[in-house]
Amino acid sequence: PLYEINVGYVARCMKNFGLSKLVLVKPRCSVGGEAYKFAAHAQDVLARARFAGSLSELRGEYNLVVGTTGVTTKDLSHVRRWITPEDLARRIAQQDGEVLLVLGREDIGLTNEELALCDIVVTIPANPEYPILNVSHAAAILFYEVYKACSRAKPLARLPVRGEVEILLKYLRGLMELLGESEERAERACLMVRRVIGGSPPTDVDVRMLLGVVRKAYERIAMEGGAR
Repeated sequence: PLYEINVGYVARCMKNFGLSKLVLVKPRCSVGGEAYKFAAHAQDVLARARFAGSLSELRGEYNLVVGTTGVTTKDLSHVRRWITPEDLARRIAQQDGEVLLVLGREDIGLTNEELALCDIVVTIPANPEYPILNVSHAAAILFYEVYKACSRAKPLARLPVRGEVEILLKYLRGLMELLGESEERAERACLMVRRVIGGSPPTDVDVRMLLGVVRKAYERIAMEGGAR
């Protein structure tokens, strides 16, 4: 965060919708009197806030990491492919586990590198002439949707275990390396799989990419089996 006032307002929104675990990643402002002033009756949320040096050091602690962006693209790039707050809320309400909702910086948001660390990306549909919301306003909308969905539904399953997802992606990278695929293509495939596991619907491009990998693997195994 860049401004204390937003830290306070986000803490207030958290308490409004039953959230209590605030993590501040490398804040560029102090968390002092102004933050506590605008937190109002959520000063206890600020008092318990945790500080972290980077998003990457937090990922392993959560089943699902959700990035946020106000910048969307028409080409559905894997990095910025997004779902709506309603879709996210349904996803969270249906499965049990620890979820990290990552809000971007007030001035530049989240970088592509940070979004690539997220399992899924959510954006709030808004006026295309001015789609970027203040971080506390965006937080209020997201928290409300999640609170509403979770208060109406009971989890049906557990979210994937972070370690198991990373092992899956490790094997996928290894398989693509054996098949002679480039490192860039392997990383793109892993990011796509991460998005699909996170709840983003697969596209025709996703299916064609996986089809190509599976076909190559099948042909390699069939050829080696025939040779024996």
